[in-house]
Order: sequence, then C-alpha cells, then structure tokens
Amino acid sequence: MLFVSGLGISGAGSGHAAPSAPPFVGKSYSATAVTGPQIPGGGPLQVTFPAANRISLFAGCNRHVGEMQVDGSVLRLGSLASTMMACPGPRAGADDWIATFTREPLTWYSVGHALVLSGAGTQVLLTEKYS
Repeated sequence: MLFVSGLGISGAGSGHAAPSAPPFVGKSYSATAVTGPQIPGGGPLQVTFPAANRISLFAGCNRHVGEMQVDGSVLRLGSLASTMMACPGPRAGADDWIATFTREPLTWYSVGHALVLSGAGTQVLLTEKYS
C-alpha cells in the first residue's frame, strides 16, 4: 500500500493565498506605439521583467535597471541605475524620456501578448519579444 501525504492540501488552512506574480514577470517587451511625448531618436522602448521585483528599460541610449513594486494595476519603480554612455544626436534625450516616464507610478494592463504602461501624459503599447 502506498500512502502519499499532503495531496490536495495545497492552499488549505489559513485561507490566504500568496499573491501571484504579474503576468509580465520573466518576459521582455518592445514598444510598438507611444501616445504622448515621443521617445527621442525613435526608441523603441524595450522593457524586461527578469524577476517579480526587478525591471530593465532601454530606449536607445543607456540601459536602466532597478527595483519595482506591483500593487494591483499600479507599478512603482525605485531608483534606477544606468550605464553612462554618451549618446549623440537624437538619442541623447532617450534617458531623460525614461526618467520622466517612470518618475510617477505607472498603471499597467495586459491583453494576450501585449502590455500597456501608462504614466502622466504618456501611454506605451508593448508587445512580448520572443528569444
């Protein structure tokens, strides 16, 4: 006779389920449309979510990485660290665009393979990138 304990018990007891990770964690996205101020140099904005509390952004100049917190449909970014390359021409303003876009909390929603990030006066439609 084989006896396996614990089957069917997952989630029972306390009545509190652990919060699930947002659907974008572990994925990378690239912008297909920006409503509002455009990315200097044309971008596109590339966003990667390597872990439940980490984000990486690139809009054509330097890569920005940092911590994030997701509360429902609100995404809050902590201080971002970045590479420090000088970017000539139109891409020179891409880093300032990221800083302005992420300064206030963003709202997000996803539909299928698309992710929409909205900030003060700017909305970005991103589609999932596949390796």
